[in-house]
Amino acid sequence: MSTLTEPTSSLTFTGCLPLAWRELSALPDDAELRTIEQSNLTVLHTLFALDIHAGDYSDDPSALTNASELKRLDFKVGLLLEMIGQLFARQQAIPSEHALTLTVKDLIWQAATALPVGALLRLDLYCNLSYPRPLILYAQVADTVASESDYPIKAAFYRPSTALQEALERYIFLQHRRFIANRRGNSPR
Repeated sequence: MSTLTEPTSSLTFTGCLPLAWRELSALPDDAELRTIEQSNLTVLHTLFALDIHAGDYSDDPSALTNASELKRLDFKVGLLLEMIGQLFARQQAIPSEHALTLTVKDLIWQAATALPVGALLRLDLYCNLSYPRPLILYAQVADTVASESDYPIKAAFYRPSTALQEALERYIFLQHRRFIANRRGNSPR
């Protein structure tokens, strides 16, 4: 990506997620923005709850004896939730995945057409298809750069509250931690 579209925060998530956007003539009123922000917090907190796995049980013998049973049940519940999420996702029009970089302040992705700097956007970002409800984020195009095949676009989020910024930060941190764990698990020892 161009240096003009680098993220403004050091904590980032880079990956491919379903993303849809549309230009707006104006942002929603404050009451609707608060309602959508509460919905976003609910989505993120649900994702955090789904992300809890049977984990470290220290050296407690009674906990160790139950650990494998808990892991087995956790796997089954996770599998069931994934299957239900897939069925639900098929009933919705999930947008295509885009390579993107997410921070607590902005989103950078590649688009087939340029968006004008200053354009107001509604972004629908699907963070996990096991729970196919999008984060709905309002943003303003801060930068776009033409290249041969696509346009890197950077959109700054419109006035996210401290609670939403903290929840996004936690989501980004958990995704980064998962990426490191997967990389360690797949590397030869």
